[in-house]
Amino acid sequence: MKWGILGALDAEVELIRREMTVSRETPLFGTTYYEGTVHGQDIILVCCGVGKVNAAICAAAAVERFGADCIINVGIAGAMGHGLNILDVVISREVGFHDQDAVMLNYYPKRAFFPADPALCALCERACAAIPEMAGRYRTGRIVSGDVFVNDAAVKQSIRDRYEPDCVEMEGAAIGHAAFMYEKPYLVIRTMSDAADDNADETYDDFIGEAARTSATIILKMLDLAAE
Repeated sequence: MKWGILGALDAEVELIRREMTVSRETPLFGTTYYEGTVHGQDIILVCCGVGKVNAAICAAAAVERFGADCIINVGIAGAMGHGLNILDVVISREVGFHDQDAVMLNYYPKRAFFPADPALCALCERACAAIPEMAGRYRTGRIVSGDVFVNDAAVKQSIRDRYEPDCVEMEGAAIGHAAFMYEKPYLVIRTMSDAADDNADETYDDFIGEAARTSATIILKMLDLAAE
């Protein structure tokens, strides 16, 4: 299996890239696709940039041009679920758009949420369980995406009331949507960098680096387990 691994920010993919044996680099869409191996697993790695369109295009290219058999999105998010703290992890059970009007449900693919691949989800849970510092700090849940950085308590509550998500970010649902259309398994792994509230800007700056490293560490452990 060839793993397609996407992160929106350089910090979200840098640790993975450092662990890669890179065989080829391909400039495309203003970024670079890295082909190579980690723990003997074939991967295609790309920093897709922030936002839904960037994520969807890069996910499509990972499948179409580089032959990815699955798509994993790693990165950071704002906590929404009760009891979820900074640097905790949410593994996608499903993803959806929080900025999509209900009229969109009348058109293909006629769904509000895209289910993640159960096997990838189970592998990710095994990876988290194998990292001692992750004990009690991860859950499987609903992730919602939109082209907005949520840093307002009122906006946060509105999203909570409408979708009951565990966290909010800007790319995962687009990747889940693209994976659905390509009939490829996918998973989104998010570490909380902030609480998506009035203090989000400051908290994000304080924790983005550590949160991004946590997500990268989890996918590296997944690749290690897959190689066994």
